[in-house]
Amino acid sequence: MLMMYLMFFMGFVAVWVAGRISADTQAALGMVNQCSTFLMVVAMALSSGAMAAVSQSLGARRRDRARRYVAATVIGCFTLGLGVAFAGWLWHDAILRLLRVPESIFPQSREMWRASMLALPAQYLYAATGMMFRATRQVLPALAVAMLVCCVNLVLCLGLGLGWMGLPDCGYMGLIWAMVGSVALGALCNCILLNRTGYLSGSALPTRRWLKAGLPYLMKVALPAGAAQLVWHSGYLTLFALVASLPHDKVNALAGLTAGMRVEALLFLPGMAFNMSVAVLVGNSLGAGKPAQAKRVGLNMVWVASLMMSVVAACLWPFRQTLAAMLASDAGAQMQIVNYLNYNLLSTPFSIASTVMGGIMVGAGATRYNLFIYGGTFWLLRLPLGWLLGHRLWGTADGVFLAMLASQAVQTSIMLYVLLRRNWTRFAMRVSPSAQRAGVEKT
Repeated sequence: MLMMYLMFFMGFVAVWVAGRISADTQAALGMVNQCSTFLMVVAMALSSGAMAAVSQSLGARRRDRARRYVAATVIGCFTLGLGVAFAGWLWHDAILRLLRVPESIFPQSREMWRASMLALPAQYLYAATGMMFRATRQVLPALAVAMLVCCVNLVLCLGLGLGWMGLPDCGYMGLIWAMVGSVALGALCNCILLNRTGYLSGSALPTRRWLKAGLPYLMKVALPAGAAQLVWHSGYLTLFALVASLPHDKVNALAGLTAGMRVEALLFLPGMAFNMSVAVLVGNSLGAGKPAQAKRVGLNMVWVASLMMSVVAACLWPFRQTLAAMLASDAGAQMQIVNYLNYNLLSTPFSIASTVMGGIMVGAGATRYNLFIYGGTFWLLRLPLGWLLGHRLWGTADGVFLAMLASQAVQTSIMLYVLLRRNWTRFAMRVSPSAQRAGVEKT
């Protein structure tokens, strides 16, 4: 959770600095960040597959197998990051046109996008290594690196973005260079630490024979996870396009969506911490041959996370206007931030519960449920309802925000049914006889 809050702080500072520059910069930063997040789907897919494979391997006391999964994932993610970054840089204009970026912010969006592609391979590497630290339950080294990255990002954002501390004032491009430098540092530090713990040493590198035997399960989990990430993030890009093409006040609405999502990250990022933690714990339990324990741990995490984050959302509710004033200097953007928070703070119990249940499915290797449920509710409910309310009936961003709340409620209900009624534990790797005996004896 501390690591997630550090990520929130980094995003919050970037949006705050962008708001001090202009509402246009804030809107452009939101588009670029959302596009970059979309391009991270390959890394997140491989990491989800590795999270299941590594946690289940450690639960079954197969450390060598876990080490090879870690090495294969890190090397694969970096290689793929290079390819995705090149494609993103090459077709930057087509991507931004497809998203219907308003002409008033198109030039700076293009400049920020091209520079952000330099950081994408490092982002792939940083994300993959961070997930591997969590999968192996080594959270303190990853936390130390995250603290360093956060401090460097803070100094560079304020220095290069606003010209503070004697650094050159690069304006909106300073925000991108801050991200490039801090993420590259984090990726390097994580790789060094994983090497020292033996998970990226020469002996951990997988052989061709091992890849032939070990990659099928990784792909079995990663492909549905990648498809789910692709469907989810492409849905968010479409959501941004819906807001960017609203009949009224679209630039302020886009800035409000960008800043509002940063405030909502106070709730969502701890939810992701629960998501990753429950994935590891469920994977460990299933690897040890204890499916009943896996289900019990998962349900406990769902209720605890939902209750905790709902309390935080209730505490934030009276300060919506104050938070909006902190993030934007333009009155129109402030109003849209408050509108976004009105709907999305109310959806906290649903969004957190479904996020944690998604982590349970990752730990079990049952990522196809995430694909069908997340993707279905997003594309069949959220986007059509957002278009109907936002473009046809109301003509404002409120319609899009209400659609987000409705889809979260439906999504959570379906996920809960699957958790309670479906046999999702069958997707885990087969348990070895020794691990099964150990699980029975401990039970």
